[in-house]
Amino acid sequence: MMMRKLFSCAGVCCAVCAALTLAVAQEEQQKADDNNNAASAAVEPQPDGSKLFHPLVIVSRIRGTCEVINPDIGSIVPAVNGKAYPLGTVVRTGVDGSAVLSFSSRDTASMQPGTEVVIDRGEGDGADVETRVLRLVTGQVSFDLRDNMPEGAFTIETANAVCQNVAGRGEYQVSQEGENDVFQAATITGATRIVGPHYRIPALRAANTVNIMTEPNRSLSRLTSVSGDFIIVLDKGGEDPVEYGMSPKAVVKIWRENAPVGGRTIVATLVVSPAGLAQHRFAYAEGRTDLATGELVTPKEEEEVDLPVLLSDKSKTAEAGQGDAAEGAAEEKTAEEK
Repeated sequence: MMMRKLFSCAGVCCAVCAALTLAVAQEEQQKADDNNNAASAAVEPQPDGSKLFHPLVIVSRIRGTCEVINPDIGSIVPAVNGKAYPLGTVVRTGVDGSAVLSFSSRDTASMQPGTEVVIDRGEGDGADVETRVLRLVTGQVSFDLRDNMPEGAFTIETANAVCQNVAGRGEYQVSQEGENDVFQAATITGATRIVGPHYRIPALRAANTVNIMTEPNRSLSRLTSVSGDFIIVLDKGGEDPVEYGMSPKAVVKIWRENAPVGGRTIVATLVVSPAGLAQHRFAYAEGRTDLATGELVTPKEEEEVDLPVLLSDKSKTAEAGQGDAAEGAAEEKTAEEK
């Protein structure tokens, strides 16, 4: 009888110990889960219907090589799939890599192999409208943004052109053509505004593609319409700008040169139709409304035409050196065209 009681007590003790052990284990697991959730909450942006974008950018769907430079750390480390990084982070994909950047639950950008970008906050970020800037250093990025993106909310920057008011889906690529920089923007839906030195495209809409080649010293920019019809606005010094309807194969060439006297920038522009005929030609000196000349070329004129001589009668004496430089630059560019 005594032995049975001892075994019974031992059994009860074991049961109690097992129950206590299970309770303690469950409590510790709950604490661990709470800690993990707290850590995740500190990293992952929380949904907020009043905010346009996440406070951080999430890097996900990583394939192959993908690295980041966190501005808070400053060193290159492998990207962690699904992790949120602070604005100002550099993201790079290797030749075998790709990744998706999430700015909100609706707005994403897919990085192709060999791409480098910087995600940052725009200058106008504040109470009125949140802004995001993606600086495309090299490679290709496909965007899937909402079509009703607020004006000024999203911007794409490259070394030679800026895409403002970006909305909808599109593909943007920066590459090299010899030593020249090439930027190609293709909109699938939505629209974007492109601004560059001495030109702007007010609205590149759905199914429009433009190719922009820029020499390393920016002495020449060549804009080519690849697909679709859109308007390009060309600066013309102090006069009203020239608006030209670009259609596939139309080309705009803009030459720039600093005058040896005075240092003003001399700009010469030539617009060529899809058929290869000159449509506009003009030149001007920045900051001098009296140093400008140009004309609208009629279809009957020859394809190979001289660029206008940038030297007004009024300024022949006062700006002789500057005018001669502009004339020489225009003649040199004409020879290159021929």
